[in-house]
Amino acid sequence: MGRVVKFAEIATRTAGDGVQIGPITSGDARQFAAELVRIAPGKRWSATAPKGADCYVFSLKGGGTIHATTPPRDLPEQSFAIIEGGTEFAVENAGEFGIEILQVVTPVNSASALAGFTGGMAVAERAKTAVVPVPDQKKRVYFCGHEHGAHTERGHAMIVIYTSQTFTPLHHHPNAESLFVLLDGACEFTVNGAKVVVKPGEGAYFTMNDIHGLHTAQGHAGASFLEFHIPAAFTTVKL
Repeated sequence: MGRVVKFAEIATRTAGDGVQIGPITSGDARQFAAELVRIAPGKRWSATAPKGADCYVFSLKGGGTIHATTPPRDLPEQSFAIIEGGTEFAVENAGEFGIEILQVVTPVNSASALAGFTGGMAVAERAKTAVVPVPDQKKRVYFCGHEHGAHTERGHAMIVIYTSQTFTPLHHHPNAESLFVLLDGACEFTVNGAKVVVKPGEGAYFTMNDIHGLHTAQGHAGASFLEFHIPAAFTTVKL
C-alpha cells in the first residue's frame, strides 16, 4: 500500500560522528530502500554502495562535497549522484549548517539481473541539467535511467515540474515501485483512496500496483518533486 512519510518524524540512528540516518521506506518496498541522512556542520558521512546494486544520492537540504572518484565533486542543494555498486564514497559537510541527503539503493538484499550503472560515480546538478518539456503541462530534469541521463536499467530518477494546472490521473505500475519527494510547492496525492497534501520535507512511495494520482495542491502556483521508478523500464496503466 502507498505511504506518506514526514521526514521530521523519522526515527534516526547514529551512524558516525555528527551523522544520523533514518529509514524512509519500510519493509513493504521490495525493490529499493530509501534513507534520510543528516550530516552536521564539519562532519563527514562515509558509506559503500552495495555490490550488485546502484546507489543514488540526492542533496535535499544544503550542499557539500562528494568523494568517490578523483577529483571530488561539488554536491550543491538539489544535486544528484549515482554511484556504482562496490564503490566507497563519502559526503563532506564543510559548511556552517547541517545538510540532509536522500539515499536510495536498488536492488535490496539480492543481485539484479538488470544492468546497473558503471563508471564509478556521476553527478548532475539541477541548475545545470537540461529541463525537458513534456505533454500535460509538465517538465522533467532527467538524472538516470535506461533512456536518459546516466545509464542504468535498475532505476529511473528525475525531477518533475508542475504548473498550477498539471494533473496526473489515477494509475498504477504493475512492474515497478515509485518514490516521490517534494522539493517546491505542494501536491495533492491520492494514497490508498484518500487525498493527502504532500509538501517539502515529505515524500510518498508506492509498491507495485498501488493506485495513485496527483496534481498541484490548491493555492500553489506549481510544484516540483524528485521521482524514482524502480526498475527503470516500467509500464503505466491508467484507470
